[in-house]
Amino acid sequence: MQKNIWKVVVVFAVVIALALPLARFAASAEEHPVIHDAIDRVTGARDILVNDADRDFHGHRAKAVNYLNSALNELHQALDSDRDHGHDQH
Repeated sequence: MQKNIWKVVVVFAVVIALALPLARFAASAEEHPVIHDAIDRVTGARDILVNDADRDFHGHRAKAVNYLNSALNELHQALDSDRDHGHDQH
């Protein structure tokens, strides 16, 4: 009987340990929906250029992909900055 209790305790602890990071991610997405929406849209645009463009357009497609990668980097830095420094408006 006591072994079964410990099994339940261990399973419960594992479930909680796995659920906490997901809950934090969901809270983050809800906290900054505009930034997360922008990340999704920029990622989609980049993926279309990388996967679906039929040619490079004399280097302009590659430049656009680089600019989109830079934009994604800035958006992720915005989330990191807010997480690290709070909700300061600067």
